Amino acid sequence: MFGKPSILKEYAGLARQLEEGERRPPQHERPRSVTDKGFASFATSGVQAVFEAFEYFGTLMNRQVSDPWTIEETSDTLVKDIRSDSPELGRTYRVYYNGVRMGRLQVTEGVTADGLGKDIEWHREHRSAYVILELDNLRFVPYDDVLSMVSTVELLVGVFDDNDLARARAKSSAAAALTGYLWEVMRAGDEYVPPFEHRVDGPYDLLKITTDHWKERGIDPFERWDGDRSL
Repeated sequence: MFGKPSILKEYAGLARQLEEGERRPPQHERPRSVTDKGFASFATSGVQAVFEAFEYFGTLMNRQVSDPWTIEETSDTLVKDIRSDSPELGRTYRVYYNGVRMGRLQVTEGVTADGLGKDIEWHREHRSAYVILELDNLRFVPYDDVLSMVSTVELLVGVFDDNDLARARAKSSAAAALTGYLWEVMRAGDEYVPPFEHRVDGPYDLLKITTDHWKERGIDPFERWDGDRSL
């Protein structure tokens, strides 16, 4: 009678908003350069190449994920990664689900040992990005929607050698990541539900293909679609 309230009762308001709320259109705050917030000494050629290549990443995410999601770029170019002992630069994004802020996406350069000291042209040719997705309160979001978010990151950042194969591979990797997360949630019980964290690295083939296609045809997705999905 006087015990701890159930999770559903404790988070009833949040669960209702996630289920019934309206999608929030993105309000992008596009940084002018990767050094907008300082830390110029950390803006390596690899960082600059990734920052340049991911200009339309937020729009592409919005066009690929299921309806309730919104990805919104921020002006902050400082990537916050607890696994790094030094500042990293890139692009950062807020993630919303039906108007509820759920977490963030962060993009920086991938690990390229051969790229140390190489110029930006080398990094444009030998593409490598590292993306961190962090989400809270996933227990209240339908599985198919979460799968859509994670698999879209996998698809845009990974290898795109064949359309069907790449999509199947992205979905499989996302499902495996969510299965592992579910295991950890079950182990924790009701005492503590850890946030979901997923890390992806790759040559961002599909992102580059789509970006090149838009630029060749003079399409600016921020002017045409406000950095969102088309209506």
